[in-house]
Amino acid sequence: MKFLNSNKKIAYLVSIILIVIVGFSLSMINIETPGDGDQIEYPDFFTSNSDYYVTRISSVPEINEETYSLTISGLVENNASFSLQDLRELEMVEIPLTIECIGNSPNGRKISTAMWKGFVLYDLLNSLGIDENATGVRYLAADGYYASHTMDQVRDNGIIGAIYMNNVPIPPLHGFPLRILNPGYYGVKQPAWVISVEVIDIPLEDFWEDRGWDTSPPMEVDSMIFFPREYVSIEQGENLEIGGAAFGGTRISGVEYTIDDGNTWMNATITQRIDYDNVWVFWGVSITFNETKSVQFKVRAIDIYDNIQKEKDSAIYDGSNEWPVIDINVA
Repeated sequence: MKFLNSNKKIAYLVSIILIVIVGFSLSMINIETPGDGDQIEYPDFFTSNSDYYVTRISSVPEINEETYSLTISGLVENNASFSLQDLRELEMVEIPLTIECIGNSPNGRKISTAMWKGFVLYDLLNSLGIDENATGVRYLAADGYYASHTMDQVRDNGIIGAIYMNNVPIPPLHGFPLRILNPGYYGVKQPAWVISVEVIDIPLEDFWEDRGWDTSPPMEVDSMIFFPREYVSIEQGENLEIGGAAFGGTRISGVEYTIDDGNTWMNATITQRIDYDNVWVFWGVSITFNETKSVQFKVRAIDIYDNIQKEKDSAIYDGSNEWPVIDINVA
């Protein structure tokens, strides 16, 4: 086996350290995440704007509604600029959408659902004349963030330029005046405070991709436990209520739980859902133990294509979706 020379060794070690630091920083860059405390009931199915999770790379940009302009350039026949009023006059669609932070832990709280309203991005680009050589779209945000989508995603995924969130203009904290939404993908692919769109024929570029993450995969089938959190102690014969959510890049068909480390699985009850892809469902379990024991309660979700949530997820830099667990002590 050939060994690296000393300079290459140093460069290699530095790169590994940087990847670790970046992974830590992504989890730390969440400035505000409402609802991280103990929780004993379901949250609202549609997250209020005040409770919606927040991640960003710097301070919230100050954007003047009257002077704001979205520029569209690159491989289009007609470069154009649109005021906020221009965007509001475009034909609108409305979509419910669950979005998770790619750095969310297996049972973390960096996930929310809202009703978004905006214009279909592909329709707007197509009206300007898309060059046949175009392969993607790159977005620049007012805070310096950048992200991109393939042209196939723009055309086929129902990507929208959202300007309303839960029936009001998007608040500054969540991306006013324009946030791009790619249904079924992690939050890194939903850039906020967007000020320019460039149609490109070069490799895609993403802020976190350039820092060691793989931002290209869609959200995988996943689940979380709302209550209780991590550990609970109950008496024999006492009824325990457990509740959570299941979600992913498609639509959830069912949720299962095990109390014997996966040897047997039982169905949880779906307590709330809507008839729409890329939106979480709420599930619940009512369980009683009649003997003293220590139990690990584990849950997994299944989507409409029979994809089953994995037990362990070793690829931590493309989103984590392993089974959430709570420890139950029966006294």
